[in-house]
Amino acid sequence: MDWLAPVNTLLGAAIGVGSTLLADRHRWRRDRVALDRDTRLKAYAAFMGALADVYAQLWEIARDGRPVEEARAAAHEVFASSHLYPLRYELALIAPWEVMDPVNRAFWKVRSLRDLVAGGVTTEAPGLGRQGRDYLAAAEEAQAAMRRDLGTSWPRRDPGPDPGAPVPDA
Repeated sequence: MDWLAPVNTLLGAAIGVGSTLLADRHRWRRDRVALDRDTRLKAYAAFMGALADVYAQLWEIARDGRPVEEARAAAHEVFASSHLYPLRYELALIAPWEVMDPVNRAFWKVRSLRDLVAGGVTTEAPGLGRQGRDYLAAAEEAQAAMRRDLGTSWPRRDPGPDPGAPVPDA
C-alpha cells in the first residue's frame, strides 16, 4: 500500500492546479468584461461630448447671424474639427445595434442642424428651433441607450412628490 501516498499527492496537486486554472479563467473573464465596459464608457463619453460641443458651437454661429459664406465655412469647420465621424466609426465597432441606432439618429440630427446653419439660418428661424429640439431629443435617446448598455440607470426622471403622501410638519 505504499502507492497510495503518491496517488493522493498527485490527486491533490491536480485538484490544486485545476482550481487555480479555474480561478484564473474566472478572473480573466471578469477583467475582460470590465475592460470592455470601460472601453465603451470612454467611447460613449467622447462621442457625446463631441456631439454636444458641435451643437453648442453651431448654435453660437446661428446666434451670431454671420453672412452665409462665413456661416458655411464656420459650420463645416466646427463639424470637421470635432472628429464626429471617427468617433462614430469607433462606436460602430464596439457598440451594440441598440446603441448605434439612436447614436446614428442623433448624429444625423446634428448634421442636419449643421446644414441649416451653413445655409445662413439664424436662431430666429422656427426651423432651427425645431431642428434643435429634434437633436436634443435624439441625443437624450442615445444617452439612454448608452446607459442601458452600460447597466447604469442614472439619471432617473424624478416623478416629484407622491400626491398621496402625508406632508411633514414644518
